[in-house]
Amino acid sequence: MSPKSLVLLAIALGCGLVASIAISQVIDSKKQAVVETVPIYVALQNINLGDPVDDTMVSLQEWPKDKVPVGAIIAWEEIEDRRPRTVIFQGEPLLDSKFLDRGQTQDPISSIPEGMRLKTVSVDARKSAAGLLGPGDRVDVQIFVQRNDRENIPHPFTKLILQNIRVFAVDQAVQRSADGTEARSVAKTVSLIVTPAQANKMTTAENLGELSLIPRHPDDDFIVDDSEQGADFLLGSSDANSREKEQGRNRRGDGSGVDGFDQAAVVETDPPFRMKIIFPNEVAVREFSSETGEPLDNEDGENYRAVGDAGSDGNDAADAFGGAIDPDSDVDPDFPIDLGQE
Repeated sequence: MSPKSLVLLAIALGCGLVASIAISQVIDSKKQAVVETVPIYVALQNINLGDPVDDTMVSLQEWPKDKVPVGAIIAWEEIEDRRPRTVIFQGEPLLDSKFLDRGQTQDPISSIPEGMRLKTVSVDARKSAAGLLGPGDRVDVQIFVQRNDRENIPHPFTKLILQNIRVFAVDQAVQRSADGTEARSVAKTVSLIVTPAQANKMTTAENLGELSLIPRHPDDDFIVDDSEQGADFLLGSSDANSREKEQGRNRRGDGSGVDGFDQAAVVETDPPFRMKIIFPNEVAVREFSSETGEPLDNEDGENYRAVGDAGSDGNDAADAFGGAIDPDSDVDPDFPIDLGQE
């Protein structure tokens, strides 16, 4: 290639480089002109509920105007002498709705959702997962009831009465600490977010038996079987877990039980046992519960179960108790004597 051609090629390359740089600068200047920013206050660290805010915790930063959330604070005077009503995390814009009014230190009641109620129950380590519960956790509410003849409760039982209930506060802490390093302690009271009807149900349950709170996974909103389980449940087949269940690898829809966990085995109760009552002229049958041994009533409220046609005269002893002659009985109707004869 001749020297002249080399010179022309170098000039062309130089012109192309200059042109590309110029175009890039023009594009960048246009982008900068399009993006409009505004200064807003952003948290430099986690700020706990109710903590006073000073200028070392926040910083004024430029944010794209179209990305600024509604209620963002743009002047220090808007947050001066105000405390957060909820936890504010590092890097989060400060919003007016997340601060209490000046002079207020806390406002937990206003955080209750509209239409809901706050129900507080007394608990101990056994009834509150040994201090593992915290605000925001979700629990099932379980009741244990002792036998109570006065309340017509013939045998003790356990039952879930509420499911997937949110914990609002533990003792007086209504929010978790922002850094999550608060010391755990056994709670004395736990406040739950419930409907008015659920609050009534819990009050009745408190006066009827003992309540326990059963924690559940925060993403588990599946409603499980809540059938009553009495003492006979303990005498049935034993139940077992597996690593697959504990690791959540056996989830819904596999037919193995509710939410991938085997439901409690259904205990087959023995049918009522029968006792034949031998009267002078007939045999009647009475049924008794195989669980309690108590006599059972038939649909008519009588204690004897009719198993055949009543006596012809309608005045025999069994008929007086709602009984009847057992047609399958081998007992002689005249056994042992006929009291009607003189």
